[in-house]
Amino acid sequence: MRYHGEEALGLIETTGMVPAIYGADQMLKAANVELISYENIGSTLVTIFVKGDVAAVKASVEAGAAAAKEIGPLTASNVMPRPIREVGDIVSVHDVDAQITEEQVATIPQRALGMIETFGIVFALEAADAMVKAADVELLGYENTASGYISVLVSGDVGACKAAVAAGITAVKEMEAEIHSSCVIPTPHPALAKITGQYAIDNLLP
Repeated sequence: MRYHGEEALGLIETTGMVPAIYGADQMLKAANVELISYENIGSTLVTIFVKGDVAAVKASVEAGAAAAKEIGPLTASNVMPRPIREVGDIVSVHDVDAQITEEQVATIPQRALGMIETFGIVFALEAADAMVKAADVELLGYENTASGYISVLVSGDVGACKAAVAAGITAVKEMEAEIHSSCVIPTPHPALAKITGQYAIDNLLP
């Protein structure tokens, strides 16, 4: 949807995608706000944008920032009560509704979400292989956040996602590599599909 600065704007910015999505989930659950934009800036930075009334946006950003910091670096957060229209235009460049169709969103399973973020596709592929072999999960997708950060996303029931993430972490560590962040979201907010759907394998393949 086009954002014109008509409501307060809330932002969190993280290093890597996994903390951003984890934070976004809490932002959307904490208060009556709407996800409007998502931007993979580059150099590992990822930003989430929400809108709503000032009080709701403040509560949302506080919850999202706290959640993101639990699993990875939070680089910035902000609430803009009355942004100018031109700020709204910049935010609208990264409008989630313009990045993925409703039909594509509808294909994303509404199940628990498990995510791992590491450095380099060699380790990410090892994690993906271990995750799917360890539990009854579906490889939902992957994202190259830039500067070598790669995220792997799986879906399934909560127990399966937890087992899969644990197996992926072990596999990467056994290769003497580092996990930058990981998490399981038992009941993802439905709006998260507008982000995760962009990186679904079926939507990435030519």
